[in-house]
Amino acid sequence: MGYVKINKPGIASGVPQFDLLLAENVATIRLATGLIEVNYVGDLANNITITPVGYISGTASTYFSQVDTQVIENAVGLIGGGSGMIDTGMLSKSVATVVYAAA
Repeated sequence: MGYVKINKPGIASGVPQFDLLLAENVATIRLATGLIEVNYVGDLANNITITPVGYISGTASTYFSQVDTQVIENAVGLIGGGSGMIDTGMLSKSVATVVYAAA
C-alpha cells in the first residue's frame, strides 16, 4: 500500500507532525472552496477533507489553491501502485486538519 505524507506544523516541542493519505483507489482530488477533498472508490469509499491552518470560509487568502491540489495529485500518481510513503513537499498553506468521513 502506498501513502502520501501530508506535513503539518510542528508542535511546541518541535516534533514534526504529519498525516497519511492512502494513495490507492483514489477517485477524485479536487479543490472545494479552499479545502482539498479526496474521494475514494471501492471498499474504501471515504471522503477526506484537508483544511489549511487559519482557514476562514469566505476569505480567499486562507484557502488552498489549485496548485496545492496538483501537488497532492502528483504525489498520489508517483506512489500509486507502489508500497511505502511519498512526501508531498510543501503546500502553499500549512495543514490544520485531515478529516476522514465515511461516504
